[in-house]
Amino acid sequence: MANSEIIGAGQTARPAPKINTITCGDCLEVMQSIPDCSIDLIVTSPPYNIGIEYDGYVDKKTWQEYYLWSELWLRESLRVLKPDGRMALNHYLSLGTAKERATPLFDLNRIALSVGFKHHTCAVWTDITLAKRTAWGSWLSASAPYINAPFEGVLILFKERWKKDKRGISDISKEDFIKLTRGRWEIKTETRGKTPANFSVDFAEKNIKLLSYVGDLVLDPFSGSGTVAYSCLKNGRDFMAIEQSEKYCRIAEERIHALRSPAQNTVEPL
Repeated sequence: MANSEIIGAGQTARPAPKINTITCGDCLEVMQSIPDCSIDLIVTSPPYNIGIEYDGYVDKKTWQEYYLWSELWLRESLRVLKPDGRMALNHYLSLGTAKERATPLFDLNRIALSVGFKHHTCAVWTDITLAKRTAWGSWLSASAPYINAPFEGVLILFKERWKKDKRGISDISKEDFIKLTRGRWEIKTETRGKTPANFSVDFAEKNIKLLSYVGDLVLDPFSGSGTVAYSCLKNGRDFMAIEQSEKYCRIAEERIHALRSPAQNTVEPL
C-alpha cells in the first residue's frame, strides 16, 4: 500500500487522486479525474439534507435540488466502478415531520437505476439516535398519530454483474457473514464523532469485509472524518477518499497517521 497523504483544496491542477490519499475538494470535480472502471467498491453516506451543520456545506436544499445533485455524483460513481464493482450507499429510509416527509433511500435507488446501476438489496439498521422519540402526534388516538421511523438503510448496488470477476481473499468471519446476509444489521452507532454525522468504524468494516476482497480499491466521495479510509487501511484495502472540508480532511489524516504510527497514537478511532 502507498503511504497516505493529503492533497490541498487550493491546488489548481486536478490530477487523479492518489491511492491512500485524503483528497480535499468537491467530489464532482475530483471524481472526474478518476479513471473509468478503476474502483472495486464505493462505501459512502452523502449529506442527509436535514439541516446538519457541516463545515462549509449547507445541508438544506430542496429535495428536488438534492436529487438533481445526487444524480450527478451517482453518474460519476457508476463510471468509475469496475464492471463487477459495487456501491454501499447509506441514508434514511424515511424522515421529516408530520407535515412533510421524505424517503431518501427509495428516491436515491430510483435515481441510481435511472443512471444505469443495478439493484441487489437494501439492508436496514436501527439508528438509536432516532429511536428516542418525543413526538407522538395525536396521543392514543387514530386522528393523526406520528409514526417514527428510526431506521437507516444501506442500498447495495452494482454496475454490470454482481458476481466478482476474479477470486480474491475474503476476511469476513462466519458469524458476521451469516448476520449481514440476513439483511437486518446490528450497527454500533457513533456517539463520539469529531464531525456532526459520523458513521462508525463498525459500519464501514461490515460493508468493506462483506463486499470486497483484501487488496481491493475502495472509494468514499463523502469522506468526512475518514472512517472508510481508516477502516480500509486497518483491513488491508486501498482507498480513495474525497472531502470538501479542509477541517475534516485534517481530522481524517490525523486518524490515518495514528493508525500507521501506533506508538504515537493519541487519536481515538471513532
